[in-house]
Amino acid sequence: MGNLSEMNMDSVKSMQSRLDYLERTNSWYFIALEGLASLWDLDKDVKLYRDPKFLFANARNHMQKFMKFRTLAFYLVEESENRFLLEDCHPESDREAVEKEVLYQIDKGNFAWALRQNRPLVVPDQGSENELILHRVATKSRVAGMFMGRFEGNVHKVPIEQLNLISILLSNTAYAIENGSLFKHVQNQNLNLELTVRERTQTLENQARQLKLEIEERTKIEEELKRSNQDLQDFASIASHDLQEPLRKVIMFGDRLKNQFSTEMNEKALGFLERTRNAAERMQVLIDELLLYSRVGTKANPFKKTNLATVVQEVLSDLENRITRSGANIELENLPSLEADGMQMRQLFQNLIINALKFHKKDIPPEIVIRGHMNGSETCEILVKDNGVGFDEKYVHRIFKPFERLHGRSEYEGTGMGLAICKKIVQRHGGSIRVESQLNEGCSFIVTLPSKQPEAKR
Repeated sequence: MGNLSEMNMDSVKSMQSRLDYLERTNSWYFIALEGLASLWDLDKDVKLYRDPKFLFANARNHMQKFMKFRTLAFYLVEESENRFLLEDCHPESDREAVEKEVLYQIDKGNFAWALRQNRPLVVPDQGSENELILHRVATKSRVAGMFMGRFEGNVHKVPIEQLNLISILLSNTAYAIENGSLFKHVQNQNLNLELTVRERTQTLENQARQLKLEIEERTKIEEELKRSNQDLQDFASIASHDLQEPLRKVIMFGDRLKNQFSTEMNEKALGFLERTRNAAERMQVLIDELLLYSRVGTKANPFKKTNLATVVQEVLSDLENRITRSGANIELENLPSLEADGMQMRQLFQNLIINALKFHKKDIPPEIVIRGHMNGSETCEILVKDNGVGFDEKYVHRIFKPFERLHGRSEYEGTGMGLAICKKIVQRHGGSIRVESQLNEGCSFIVTLPSKQPEAKR
């Protein structure tokens, strides 16, 4: 009976010991599960940027629940200076002792050894009989810091699951720091982008306002120019009418004087009368050409498809008598069709041909070549070339100016307006005109015109 009683007591004690162990294990598992659940809370917290101090304090609070530490310290990597800085220490009064201990562990090589592995490194505390746990705070790609904990008791008696939980918690803390850093970087990038967009928007708004002011100013100038041109046109029309009427009377009364009193006048008086009449006629021609010059842009026809060969043939027909008297030979080659004002094209070719007929060499019949060719599909080039007297190219800048004459009136007739009218017509069509010449070697006028006019001009 005694042996049976002792066996029952041993069985009860064994059962009680087993129950105590299961209760402790169950309690630890409860704490571990609570710790794991807290990791989810920590992960939710880093959705917004958090300071590393907050993350270390959060990790410290959870670690103290399932392990007894006298001191907990967290170091953060300062990447710009390539060193570790003590960011969080609990209790704060142990900060100086912690820094001395870390320096000692660095000298011993334990700190570097702990950085190379992802599990707790247990080492003796040089200042006491306690043990230290060194554990890196790192993700798979980057070391964020280092944890050091002074443990009360024998670490080797701590279940491996608890140590693994420390590794999980510190790894999660490292990811939280990294995510927070990335979040801060994204925030800064977004802020910089927002500032850049705001500055760019402000710049564009300023440019738009400036452009608007320039457009308004240009519109005012264009309206003023239109009014000025209209005023000039009105003035030219009125002036031409008011001037031509007295000129006609001068010519008319000059003719009457000559017809009725020529027998009573001496030769000198008749000469004065003839010179007066000639001057009046020249003035009349000048007024007509000034009107024509002023009306190139205002009294013009719409642009439409125009056959230049037909235009030139009509001009040659009009100038038939003059061509016959001069004995001129005129060659036409490949004149194209283009969008133009037909009447102004007639004026252009008439002035160029008359210019070639007028300035020919004495006793040498004019040879005039008129030809054209397309430069691709957008422009055409027209050449009017003669074998006349030509001119020194140092005067080329004067040739297209109104009233400019390179030869005396006694040698060649004209007002000096013909080529100025040509240039204005060409400019109205969006083209260009230039001349090449040498004295006694003739002239070559090169006219470049677009084959099609912009929609706004049609």
